[in-house]
Amino acid sequence: MSWSYSYTSEIWPALITLALAIYLGSYSWRRRNIPAAKPFIMACFLGGIWTLGVILELCAADFSTKVFWVKFQAIWQLPVAATITCFLFEYADLNRWLNRRNYVLLFLVPLLSVLFIVTNDFHHLVWTGFRMNRYVIASPGRLYWFFNSYIYLLGLINFAVLVWLAISSPGHRLPVAIIISGQILARVGYTLDKLQVIGPGESILLSVGVVAVAYAWAFLGFHVIDPVAAAHKAVRRQMGDGLFVLDLKGRIVDVNPMAASILGIPENSLRDKLLMEVMPIDAGLLEQSEDKRIGQTDIILGEGNSTRHYNLNLTPLIGRHGEFIGQLILLHDVTEQKRAQTQILKQQSVVATLQERERLARELHDGIGQIFGYVSMQLQTALKWMRDGNEEKAESLMERIVEVSKDAHADVRESIFSLRSGSDKSWSLIPALNKYIDRFQKNYGLRTELSISDGIGDNTFEPASEVQLLRVIQEAMTNCRKHSDAHFLKIGVELDGSKAYITISDGGNGFDASRFEHEDSDHFGLVFMRERMDQIGGSLNIHSVPGGGTVLKLEVPVRKQLEESK
Repeated sequence: MSWSYSYTSEIWPALITLALAIYLGSYSWRRRNIPAAKPFIMACFLGGIWTLGVILELCAADFSTKVFWVKFQAIWQLPVAATITCFLFEYADLNRWLNRRNYVLLFLVPLLSVLFIVTNDFHHLVWTGFRMNRYVIASPGRLYWFFNSYIYLLGLINFAVLVWLAISSPGHRLPVAIIISGQILARVGYTLDKLQVIGPGESILLSVGVVAVAYAWAFLGFHVIDPVAAAHKAVRRQMGDGLFVLDLKGRIVDVNPMAASILGIPENSLRDKLLMEVMPIDAGLLEQSEDKRIGQTDIILGEGNSTRHYNLNLTPLIGRHGEFIGQLILLHDVTEQKRAQTQILKQQSVVATLQERERLARELHDGIGQIFGYVSMQLQTALKWMRDGNEEKAESLMERIVEVSKDAHADVRESIFSLRSGSDKSWSLIPALNKYIDRFQKNYGLRTELSISDGIGDNTFEPASEVQLLRVIQEAMTNCRKHSDAHFLKIGVELDGSKAYITISDGGNGFDASRFEHEDSDHFGLVFMRERMDQIGGSLNIHSVPGGGTVLKLEVPVRKQLEESK
């Protein structure tokens, strides 16, 4: 071999092909972190070496040098085809099939072809000889068409993968059509070359160049190797929410690793299953989502200690022409938030209980405690008078003690009655107040009238506010019974914008209200009432003069939902 070369215009198709391979390879190299880019970089590299062999064959001056470069080209043809197949599997997101065993099966024939090509001079199973007729013409050996038929087998596999991708992902249909067209032209060019219908330059342009153009169009025009698309894929795999993609029949066509982890089922086993087979979800919910997005819906998965709470978001998927093409489901784990909320409610309940116990302790100390202290002192005085023989004074004092004891007993009964009012978990203020008034009139004979304006209902007040309001009204009614000597009592509840007003009035003795305007007042009932109103963001006002009755006015915010609806 002389290894001498000369320029010929026939190399231009091959030069164009080499330039395309270099450009696409460098474009993919800059995005090599994307899984689909790696096999394509390798295909461009191998295709470039194949094309270089064609250029050197056409430029070679003597026959033996041309034969060498023909053999050199043959070494890379099957590896290029196998590498392109790997790329298409990655592109179609079927890389789960690219395990070690399948890699060995895929590249076994290309590796055998390299081995037999390199050793052909010893066995002549690939080529039996070469002759010159403008271009080098090879005489096929026994294994020649066996190895070359592998190119067509890979073409059928590529075609099946691309058709599946076009069916399962409508957005890929146009770039898939372009790639399939390039694949078909490549096989046509390869076949024409083997049949010696066209020369090496035209053959490499069709076999590698046209495919490169088709891929370039798909990549650059439709962003196949695109960091944005890769980012979407990475987010889908790394996101902490479970993701399910459903077709029109409610079958799972795609899931992310988190979704498989939530259900405890492998991704491959979930695909093509009906969602209702693997998740307790109502079929009506899926049908409803075809028309609009469904907001958060709670769903519970697992049993016993493994129970988990999830928020389920269901969104319809709309095609480019506005047609309904499927559904997207996201499962967000809210188990820890649920547990935290439960813990907070328990803590609030404990705090409320402790506060109520503290209030009761103060009321018992300042009310019943003081009465028992008074009774004890008076009994000691009565005993002393009896020892001194002053029975008349002792009897008079004992009568007073009996009256005080009766009042104390009534106070205890009323305290128990007040605490029992509202103990039912399903109660609300207005029904509880009506029940309390009925028993109050029956026990004490004090006529009480309740008037409620329009707009006041079970949802007017916050639940925490209702309890405090009931206790304040009860305290006001008790004060009226004990101190006012009134014969009737009026309670009115009115709604005015974002606030409600509760008025409690009597026609009794009245008192000097200015004596109780300060927080350090020794009238603990009024102090407790003010404290309760402060806790719910309300206020308490007292209007009273001696001999002119008393009017107690409570101002309290209404429920936020009611205010917003207005």
